[in-house]
Amino acid sequence: MVRDAIAQAFRVNASLVDRAYYLTSDLGEVAKIAKLEGEEGLKKIELKPGRPIQVMLAQRAENLGEVIEKFGKAAFEIKYDGARLQVHKYNGTIELYTRRLENVTKQFPEVVEWAKNYLKAENAIVEGELVAILSREDRRPRPFQELSKRIKRKYDIDKIKEKIPVEVNLFDIIYLNGKSLLEEKFIERRKTLESIIIQSDDFKLAKQLITSDLSEAEKFYKEAIDLGHEGVMAKNLNAPYQPGSRVGYMYKIKPIMETLDLVIVGATWGEGRRAHLLGSYLLGILDESTGELLTIGRMATGFTDEQLEEMTKLLKPDIIYEKGKEVVLKPRVVVEVGYEEIQKSPKYTSGYALRFPRLIRIRYDKSVEEADTLSRLEKILELQEKK
Repeated sequence: MVRDAIAQAFRVNASLVDRAYYLTSDLGEVAKIAKLEGEEGLKKIELKPGRPIQVMLAQRAENLGEVIEKFGKAAFEIKYDGARLQVHKYNGTIELYTRRLENVTKQFPEVVEWAKNYLKAENAIVEGELVAILSREDRRPRPFQELSKRIKRKYDIDKIKEKIPVEVNLFDIIYLNGKSLLEEKFIERRKTLESIIIQSDDFKLAKQLITSDLSEAEKFYKEAIDLGHEGVMAKNLNAPYQPGSRVGYMYKIKPIMETLDLVIVGATWGEGRRAHLLGSYLLGILDESTGELLTIGRMATGFTDEQLEEMTKLLKPDIIYEKGKEVVLKPRVVVEVGYEEIQKSPKYTSGYALRFPRLIRIRYDKSVEEADTLSRLEKILELQEKK
């Protein structure tokens, strides 16, 4: 890994390299500081608005009881089907970043105005979920694909913002008026967030329930699902904010069978009128013990010509080599995949196969390193076999 290479080359602690990278998202800068200033220089790197950081990531839990057993009293929040958003405010400027650290300030001018009007702080970094909604009157969520159209649109912004309205649901704050809040407990960060937000229909606090009562949590979960959301998040009230890590401070709970986020590692050229299109996508799952991608099946049916055109355009630059109609791809594109069930199979290198895999959406917001893992798959299979 690059982190280890920097640590070894300049004889600095790898954990300091990690911390510096999470706070700067710039390995070049980290390497330069490690070389010129050593560990003392790395320790001086601090969080600051205008420089996006790697977000804290959630692990998955199979049910609410598992989370209450881990945390006791926990904060439960709606898991929105949207995009993670960092809102940076400093020196009268507003900047917006996705979880992949893409600057989307120009794509969402209305969010910039909301942050100016409703975020009452001189300098701050707050986090929330950006959600596409049906309309200002009917605030039910649209599918994530609709929001992704806005994220990718670089022109006619005024037109598309009327066509696909959004709202922001805020759930965390990590910096306020010159002070990093990364080490503060979540319950204290939430109180701070509440104190600086003037709530509106469009820019508001994520709905939250704090409880250790399973029946209350289940009622909250059902309400979230009934409203069309993905599920709930459960958060440790006493946890600090750990950038770039899945450290067990928060969990997501979604309906089973859960979809899987997998990597496209291969494909096949089509036949006849589809001969110029890539299809039959070979899917890979991450073996966290080795870092390798193991195959788990092919996703081949249910695509329209338009979808195949889009996928071919996306994947063509990633072709490594071809043999006949078979294509090997550089692992880059992550897709959310639905399926009927998981089966054991010697046909694929993972030892498993998905029955009737189907595309839910392309996960533009996820990297290969964030794909689902073999241990996660085996946990789902264990639950499947108990049913």
